[in-house]
Order: sequence, then C-alpha cells, then structure tokens
Amino acid sequence: MEKQIFAQQKMNDNEYHVLVTLAIEPLYGYRICKEVEQMTRGRKKISLATLYDTLHRLVRQGLIEENGYQQSEGGIRRTYRITDTGRQLLREEFSMRDALQGINRSSIMGVKT
Repeated sequence: MEKQIFAQQKMNDNEYHVLVTLAIEPLYGYRICKEVEQMTRGRKKISLATLYDTLHRLVRQGLIEENGYQQSEGGIRRTYRITDTGRQLLREEFSMRDALQGINRSSIMGVKT
C-alpha cells in the first residue's frame, strides 16, 4: 500500500537525486552525497543526516535496497542499489520532469504550444 501511495505523490529532489545516482551504480552514503554534488555541479548538496533519512525512506518503500558492504578509506560501508520498482518510478519521474521543463521553457520563451 505504501508503494502505491508514494507513486502517486511527487518525488522530492533528495529522493530524485539519490535514485538517479543509484541508477548508475550501487554506492554508500558519503559517495552518494559526493556524486549528487558533482552531478549537479554543486547546486545540490545533501547532508549526511538528510541522506540517511532519505535512504531509510526509500528502503521502506522498496525503491532501493541494501547491496552489501564496500571497503573504503573510512572503513567498511553499507552500499545501496536501486530496485526494479525504483527504476520504474524514476523513469516516470523523468517523463514528468521532461514534460514540465518543456512547458516551463515554452512559457519563459513566450512560445505557445
């Protein structure tokens, strides 16, 4: 039931950026933060506290899952990966955001559709 409710709600930016990052490869928390920052050219930064709230929420909703552990400079880190459900929802979000960008671009440029 929770997954259906989520699918009907707008995905927030933190959820979106985490899913995009994990769609590329499984990562651990700190790397997710760094990848989001790099992907957005520094325009989006997610604190670790916010990230872990987002990760726990996405796990509960079945959109991501734990993927094991990875050794890093700071020790052993839990990694996460996107699920098939998460990938499908991300595709839907891409489509919606693309449509909205087209509408906004037309409005800003004064083009009528």
